[in-house]
Amino acid sequence: METRTEYEKMIIKEVREMPGEVLPQVVKIIHSLKEGVLSMKVRHKKREAKGSGLCGIWKDERSAAEIIKDIRLRRTGFGGRKVAL
Repeated sequence: METRTEYEKMIIKEVREMPGEVLPQVVKIIHSLKEGVLSMKVRHKKREAKGSGLCGIWKDERSAAEIIKDIRLRRTGFGGRKVAL
């Protein structure tokens, strides 16, 4: 149990060093990470993944090429940096 306590101390130290305005995002990230870990545990037991919210899980009848074309059309240029996709 000592190892867990050490990790908890490290996590608390890192969180305390974060600016206050980003703490709501930190909480969301931690919740999302926890859901992802729990969904993987369930997956190993049931062999079926539950959506974690970290990435999209959907069913789509389009081909991969059509989905990629749609993604490229909807990109905003990454804040004006004009990144080529």
